[in-house]
Amino acid sequence: MDVAKQISKKLVGVALALAAISGTAQATPGGIITPLITSGALPDSPAAHVDANVPNSPFSGVVSINIRYDGQSYICSGTLVGKRQVVSAGHCVDTTGNGTLIDLNKPGSDVRVVFNATSSGPGSNVITATKVQMNPNYAGFGHCPAGVPGFCVNDDLAVITLGQDAPASAKIYKIAGQQLEANTRIIMAGYGLSGDGINGYTIDPSFRVKRTGENVVDLFDGDDENGFGGAREVWYADFDGNGHDTFCEWGLACSQQLPNNRESGIGGGDSGGPSFIEQYGELMLIATNTFGGTPDGITKGAFGTYFGGIALHSYLNYLVEATDGAAQVVPEPATTAMFGLGLLALAGARRRKQR
Repeated sequence: MDVAKQISKKLVGVALALAAISGTAQATPGGIITPLITSGALPDSPAAHVDANVPNSPFSGVVSINIRYDGQSYICSGTLVGKRQVVSAGHCVDTTGNGTLIDLNKPGSDVRVVFNATSSGPGSNVITATKVQMNPNYAGFGHCPAGVPGFCVNDDLAVITLGQDAPASAKIYKIAGQQLEANTRIIMAGYGLSGDGINGYTIDPSFRVKRTGENVVDLFDGDDENGFGGAREVWYADFDGNGHDTFCEWGLACSQQLPNNRESGIGGGDSGGPSFIEQYGELMLIATNTFGGTPDGITKGAFGTYFGGIALHSYLNYLVEATDGAAQVVPEPATTAMFGLGLLALAGARRRKQR
């Protein structure tokens, strides 16, 4: 099912701004899709979702990423899956929006990973990447394969290889081997824009401030190279609250609304960050967060917006190969307990562009 096309039909006549890693915006019929975590309504607040950034935090391996080229500086989020391997979004390391991988050998170009929850203090460990890869099918944010019409957000994955081992106190996450299912509660984390469900985005991204939150998966898109059939590659969820349940209102999916202090969205700078499930007593990476959409009449980042990312089950072979076997995939259990803690990234770095 081409969910993106169905959503676009629901948003006909709305100007949709699509922000890729280069910071450029592209117009497409539909709504606003940007790489975009937020709190609910008062008494919930962005501050209530801030991770302590201490070594024993369950999110110590969720990193911020600084991408620099052509005199520009961007922020993304990522997940440590090996001593030197970080999973993030392809558009974070695309310098043109057309699938052009950043050239680390070009003067002024680099990718730096910031580890905040370390024994030597927040923000003290910044490691420069020596290698960056994008999924080979990724051709730019929103770009579909040749002959496939529409707006595609599939294949938006990258693997960043560090020049030295990550701090020993940074958690290395395993990857859940099962397919992501609808109605699964996911736990998100990242360093991006924040705010609340009423006012939308009010807090800038920050390389040093990580937030967490939760949501419930609603819908999926299949393989864009296979006419959106076959394996699930893209997941979607909506930010429910204050009378809004967008996908249910559109007749697409009606899922559980979480408590006000856990239901969350994502924001610019959260791109590439993790969506976890809790399994075998630990957090396991099952998806990444890469885009968000704003229907007509809704404030950006507020209740009623929607978002999503890449479901990793379809990309397990790629991740194992790209990490030289460092990524550990855990087989699906006979019975999987899925429940949420939550991550939400909203932070403040005003002069940095968000992805």
